[in-house]
Amino acid sequence: MIKDPKPSCSNIKKMMKALLLGGARLTCVALLCWHFPCYTEPMPQTASIQFPGADLANFPNSAFTLPQGRAYIELSPNYSSQSANDIPAQFSGAYLLRYGLIDTVELRLLSNGYTIIDDNNETKGMSPQTFDLKWHVMDEHEDSFLPAVGVEVSLQTDWASPAFKSGIQPALSLNFDQTLPFDTAFEYNLGFVTQPTASGSTQYQLALSWALQREVIDDVAVFVNGYTNTANGLSTSAMGGGMQWTPVQRVAVFTNIAAGLTVSTPSVFALLGFAVAF
Repeated sequence: MIKDPKPSCSNIKKMMKALLLGGARLTCVALLCWHFPCYTEPMPQTASIQFPGADLANFPNSAFTLPQGRAYIELSPNYSSQSANDIPAQFSGAYLLRYGLIDTVELRLLSNGYTIIDDNNETKGMSPQTFDLKWHVMDEHEDSFLPAVGVEVSLQTDWASPAFKSGIQPALSLNFDQTLPFDTAFEYNLGFVTQPTASGSTQYQLALSWALQREVIDDVAVFVNGYTNTANGLSTSAMGGGMQWTPVQRVAVFTNIAAGLTVSTPSVFALLGFAVAF
């Protein structure tokens, strides 16, 4: 009887390598299916403006993204008064378009829209278009006091009227959502934005924004919010409050009024807008 030859060391190494590669691939697939539920079994969801909610209502953006295939249109006409150091007042018709690519990734297009500046030249035109992507990293873990986390990256383009072109400007934000006592929602963002300087160079600014929100009656919530953008020689900061009303499941109406806290910030900022879910 002929016996099978014993496996050589090289054959054993090849078998181990194949097993490790196969295991690694299966692990990657399992992680993708766990993190991106839409890869396994897409769940139909009714369009709702209540969750994740409008991002233009207050200063910070939420950590949450739209479900796959859902969309929001948010419109936010706003007014900024003249600042203490004579930066002129302006009116803008801001908008934000959002689409859920998958359950944890959202594609976004935003702009200040048609803008009128109350200066000597009566400058007016379309503000730059900004492409944005938001990724919902993890949900909140209340038992561990860990917030929901999202990451947002954006790129402001030069697609604008000549008077409003200011070059390509990237930005990055870490978005957090946390539940506090008394059914209070705490939303805060930390990241950086870029701003052109008088000399034509680009300056990176630390950006912090926050909001505390609580529903006072059914479908009506009030909030206080603020923001600070700061870098060498330039700082803007404001604080104020507002409210949001959801008359029907797909529509929200909101307002926000804030006072400037530095000489380079508009003395008063006010908006009145709405959002529609599809």
